[in-house]
Amino acid sequence: MLRHFASKVMLAFSIVASASAQVPPPENTGPNANVTRTVTGKVTFRTLSDGRVRGGEDFRLLVYPDGSRQIFISKDFKAVNAQQTMITRVDARFRPLETYASYWTREGFKGSIYVTVSGTELRAVSQGPKGRAEDTRQVPDNISVVHHGEVMNGWYYWAEDAKAKGQQSSNVYILNAAPRGDGQVAGFYTESKFTRLGPEKVTTPAGTFDTVHYQLAGMEALEMWIAGEDKLLVRQTDTKNDREYVLTEMTISPQR
Repeated sequence: MLRHFASKVMLAFSIVASASAQVPPPENTGPNANVTRTVTGKVTFRTLSDGRVRGGEDFRLLVYPDGSRQIFISKDFKAVNAQQTMITRVDARFRPLETYASYWTREGFKGSIYVTVSGTELRAVSQGPKGRAEDTRQVPDNISVVHHGEVMNGWYYWAEDAKAKGQQSSNVYILNAAPRGDGQVAGFYTESKFTRLGPEKVTTPAGTFDTVHYQLAGMEALEMWIAGEDKLLVRQTDTKNDREYVLTEMTISPQR
């Protein structure tokens, strides 16, 4: 009798303990503990000569407790009937971890591509009208993946020497966003040269910012102004092609 009673007690205790172990923690009613900062906004593309709007991009940036970041960009370049969707995750230094991008041009869908960087290895897998393609290569620590989301152009020079005078260089894996004819998206490795010109205050419809002015060398001599701890683009000019990119909206939460 006692043995039977003891068994029932142990069984009841096990059921209660199991039920207690399965009770979920209370729901969080405050800010998400895994997101320390959210930045949303819009960059407008227009002509330098007459201010005609040619398109724009909407972005959402998430900053995580370990300092890593992830940005989501939807780019509508209506003047050339192009649409691009891009996601990039970087570590606390802004070194790339993974990137996804898909590209539409006036000629139709040009494919999507997924790029990962782990240590010294970069891997890219693309899928498009011509099928699947892969690229694996060794890369240095100073590497960036360029997918043509304008607002994060400052991320590509994360390894710069802020005290250096004159021209510097960055290693970049550039995604071809507008392949011609029957081509599809692919990446190629090259070197980008730039000069840090120094601090400047810049005012746009999104506000007044303390920026760093950069000048890029090459076929398209771009100038860009980058602001803040998130290295976001405030303004970029491309005189040769009569283009300007301007930050027109931005919201930061929580407010810094």
